[in-house]
Amino acid sequence: MPLVDVALILENVVGELARVQTVVIDVHRASSTMVAALTHEVPYLIPVESIEEARQLKDRLAMPHYLGGERNRIKPAGFDLGNSPLEYAAIKDSRPVIYTTTNGTRALRRVAASSKVLVGSMQNARAVAEVLRLEDEPILLVCSGTKGTVAAEDVFCAGLIIDAIRQQQSVDMTDAAQIAYGSYLSVQHNLASALQSTHSGRALTAEGFGADVSYCSQVNIVDVVPQYNEGKVLPSYPKN
Repeated sequence: MPLVDVALILENVVGELARVQTVVIDVHRASSTMVAALTHEVPYLIPVESIEEARQLKDRLAMPHYLGGERNRIKPAGFDLGNSPLEYAAIKDSRPVIYTTTNGTRALRRVAASSKVLVGSMQNARAVAEVLRLEDEPILLVCSGTKGTVAAEDVFCAGLIIDAIRQQQSVDMTDAAQIAYGSYLSVQHNLASALQSTHSGRALTAEGFGADVSYCSQVNIVDVVPQYNEGKVLPSYPKN
């Protein structure tokens, strides 16, 4: 029976991760965007922490790459793509993306020492649960949060993934996991409205990204599970 824990913000991640399966969650919007990208024409993403690092890496690589990401929800100057999952779903030219965001890519780098690092969203929650059950190791769901504060949508998503895990196997939950699970159960029948009412949901809508919020609220619509390994986020699937 695996132990399931939740870091309600990235800063709560402490201790040794080498024998832990970790899932990074940043619903609005990095994890949802990575899922959308790998579901469509992007073969892989290279997450980096800073805008300058992204630009320098693109200059060094011989193969053409997109620059994608955001700072404070806005696409950086000179970038090809922002952080809208709908942008990535519309890509026609297959090419990798060098990707940097305020919270999500920082979370990936923070948990890189885990035995397995997956990317979770509302869209792939069931598939994430299916991949996790392949190993009998503790599970840590990491809510990226927003600049050190709790993001409700990430907590709801952690609870959704816990619900999917519980449908497949028995688990032992920490107190933080029980908080996330209970939070999800309280909104599961009105999830789209709950995501819209969060701080980031309201802010994104006010800035013209309301369609992204609606997209991010879709549950279990894809099987792709992004997996971070050796500096790249690549697609994996439950059947693999």
